[in-house]
Order: sequence, then C-alpha cells, then structure tokens
Amino acid sequence: MSITVYTKSGFCGMCKATERALNSAGIEYTEVTLDDVDQAQIDEWKTTLGTNAPIVVTDTETGSWSGFRPDKIGELAAALTSSTAA
Repeated sequence: MSITVYTKSGFCGMCKATERALNSAGIEYTEVTLDDVDQAQIDEWKTTLGTNAPIVVTDTETGSWSGFRPDKIGELAAALTSSTAA
C-alpha cells in the first residue's frame, strides 16, 4: 500500500487533521509539500480531485482525494486491517 499526502507549507488545518487521522489509524504515508510538486500536476489534481489541500494519492481501491476525508481514511484503515489479517 503506497500513500502520499501532499500538504501546503505553513499551517493547513485539513492537512494536520488528515495526518493526525492517518497516524491514529496506524497508516504509514509519505508527506510531500505541494511546493515541491510540478504546477502541471497540481492543475491536474485540481481538475480530477478538487482544490482542497491536502491531496492524498493512494494505489488502493479507496482511490485518491483532496481535503480532510475521514470516510476515506476509514476505508484505508479497513483495507490495511484486512490485508494484514489475510
């Protein structure tokens, strides 16, 4: 399972909430600041995922999303639990 959380530099409430929820669920992820991402990629995410930070990119069935999405984090946690139980 690969998860990357692209966050805004400085304070971002939804970014911090996402990181806290992922940490609380025991989900490992890589954090990258949006300042380090090509503008063309950011524009694509705005079109496909939305305009809120953070951008969470996964290689799971849960898919990728923007903003703080406790429902998606719950789906990731459930997928992680089922894959470790198998």
